Amino acid sequence: MLTAVNIAIGVLLAYLVLFPLGMLVYSSLKDSELKLPFQIPGFTLGNFEKIFSSPRVLQVAVNSAIFVVGTVAFALIVSVSLAYLFERTDIPGRRFLAPSTLAPMAVPATVMAVAWVLAANPANGPLAILVKRVFGLSVDIYSLPGMILVAGIFGVPGMYLMLAPAFARLNVEFEEAAATSGAGWFTRTRKVVLPLTLPAMSAAAMLLAVIALEEFAIPSILGTPDQIFVFSSLVQAALQPPSGQSDYGRASAYGVLLVLLSLVMIAVYRRQTRESHRFRVVSGKGYRTTRVKLGRWRLPVACLVGLYVLVAIVIPILSLVWTSLTPFLQPISLKNLGELGVGNYGAIFTNPSLTHAVVNTLVISLVTATLTAGFGLWLALASTRGGRAGQALFDLSFLVFAVPSVVLGVAVLFLYLFLPLPVYGTIWIIVIALTTRYIPRASRMIQTALLQLDGGLEEVGRVSGARRGTVLRRVVLPLAAPAVTRTWLWVFANALGELPIALLLSSSDNRTIVVLLWDMIGESANYPEASALAVLLLALSAGSVWWVNRRGFQQHM
Repeated sequence: MLTAVNIAIGVLLAYLVLFPLGMLVYSSLKDSELKLPFQIPGFTLGNFEKIFSSPRVLQVAVNSAIFVVGTVAFALIVSVSLAYLFERTDIPGRRFLAPSTLAPMAVPATVMAVAWVLAANPANGPLAILVKRVFGLSVDIYSLPGMILVAGIFGVPGMYLMLAPAFARLNVEFEEAAATSGAGWFTRTRKVVLPLTLPAMSAAAMLLAVIALEEFAIPSILGTPDQIFVFSSLVQAALQPPSGQSDYGRASAYGVLLVLLSLVMIAVYRRQTRESHRFRVVSGKGYRTTRVKLGRWRLPVACLVGLYVLVAIVIPILSLVWTSLTPFLQPISLKNLGELGVGNYGAIFTNPSLTHAVVNTLVISLVTATLTAGFGLWLALASTRGGRAGQALFDLSFLVFAVPSVVLGVAVLFLYLFLPLPVYGTIWIIVIALTTRYIPRASRMIQTALLQLDGGLEEVGRVSGARRGTVLRRVVLPLAAPAVTRTWLWVFANALGELPIALLLSSSDNRTIVVLLWDMIGESANYPEASALAVLLLALSAGSVWWVNRRGFQQHM
């Protein structure tokens, strides 16, 4: 039975992961500028030769490197600072400030980019106006520094969640020993705290580097107006250029290069996480932790963190809400309050394409969450109870982590243009791509819960005469149900705002809310109505994230 299950898992993984990647490589070896790859005979390395001989690829590589390094550096500095303050010090207002800094988790990247366009555009953005008046500096959000700033803020919550446990569990005895020898706070932090948390920081930084390399919405919205491309936005531009003439071969070649870069960083990340045991600082004997007293710096530090929350999160979201209530783009001011109204929301709700997009989005998110949670449970069970074969298949699913979403969208597009299956142009092609994308994370979330179950519970069932299937159904699955539910909710919340896959696979029949938002910005530049749609998407996503966190809290009660 287990062999049959493992074979079925292997076939399904090959279909979902290996076949699309195979089609991507196949397409990259075809001289298919305007034709589909399988319409061209023979093979060639011409696409790669054109890429490496083009001066543009060097500029894109430099932009990508600056974007990734800048995003990781910004997010790392902010995340380490917040993790230290919230987990190691007596900073006031921690119960309010800590959740506030995690707010970007509830904001889709597309909405975050639009919010920052409205808050920091040079014409009437409140942040741009404030910086101009106070410091005399011009702010241009449509730039590489602007992309880094927004992507860095977007990456802070995930990195903070990875770093917080490392700071929280650090034994205070290490610092006390340094203090006894005469070391001051700065010396203790630099020579004790930061080195001991270095493994967690390096692993979090490498994971964010992978995420930044594949980030699509923020570089596209903020970089495209001034023709600032990174690899992810260049893939989409080659496939869906403004001229309408797609270069399928070159888009595939860019995708292959992006996958190779991601594979290298994923390999480094996995090596770092495997070797982090060498830096363990928590032991069972005599472990305790005491918060560092900030003294007279308590209030200034709390105000500084509050200023970060205000500038990075509150003002952009308020700018988004303000613009959604205005008839045209105008700065936030008291004299314009009389012009506010809900006309944009009325136009959105009377738009028949929105109703269709809402239905598509909900169906795609619901089905994707259900399939992903079910398949993730299947993989997690195989890894924990299926022997080496099951663990090998579980590890194979990690390959998807190295496939950026924009590349996965291209690979799935080519595959279903080639296969005689009636899914191209329907919502089901998006469901397949999103399920593939979320399988690794879902299976690992459920596997963690399964590993925490005491094996004695299953032994009792088997000793009493119950078959393996009965023990699985009556003992294991009920205990794993909370983790499966939480995984389902997490996938649902993330599928709502997934842009690159939905954009690359969209047609007139399967457009989602986030694709409609993209079209409003790129085609008509109707920011008031686009802002109203972004607020609706934000409300839906925030509600889903709140429900995920609420379920997680209830499960730990």
